[in-house]
Amino acid sequence: MKIENLELKPKDIENVALQVSEILINLECVKFRINPPFTYSAGLESPVYTDNRLILSSPEDRENIASLLTDLVMIKTSNVDVIAATATAGIAHAAYIAYNLYLPLVYINPRQKGYGQQKQIEGKILKGQKAVVIDDHISTGMSSLIAVKAIRDEGAHVSDVIAITTYGLNEAEINFKNNNIKLHTLTDLAHLCNVALKKGLISQQEISIINNWSQNPNSWQKPK
Repeated sequence: MKIENLELKPKDIENVALQVSEILINLECVKFRINPPFTYSAGLESPVYTDNRLILSSPEDRENIASLLTDLVMIKTSNVDVIAATATAGIAHAAYIAYNLYLPLVYINPRQKGYGQQKQIEGKILKGQKAVVIDDHISTGMSSLIAVKAIRDEGAHVSDVIAITTYGLNEAEINFKNNNIKLHTLTDLAHLCNVALKKGLISQQEISIINNWSQNPNSWQKPK
């Protein structure tokens, strides 16, 4: 099945971003905490933490997100042959998209396996085919770009990454640009903050602190 790209109006983009942000805030997929901040596995401190896996435990919201991701694939890409997921975060969402579009599904491990056939890509993707990568969340974009490289190493093509959320970090923007990849997401940090503000979960001052973090996460220091 060949996917033809459709048109998405600015008003639709805004409505979707707010709708998805509302879902994620209600499910507590996205949490804000200034002091003490969250600490990521790499040691980086952050006033925001995202766990989109929680979507999977809410059938109605899971279906809504899957439908919106499917629409995003149809709107932002064309002539896709294969849906490709990052392992493990993107697999469930990619499976829904592949089902909705009746397309083949593969997923990409973070590294080549050291046993069996030593594959990095699970499933079949052929030389010359066009794939779109599905991830659940974008911080620096490196997990998505590992998948992109593996697909290209197989002789297949990929030019787009689809995800639910992004922090909009400069590092991610540079990483995707350097690899000739266009990123498309349902929502972003700005919309998540706006929804959280309206719900009284964070203040305008805390949004300023979060914005300062997003501009340079590596040098950010929590407020005293």
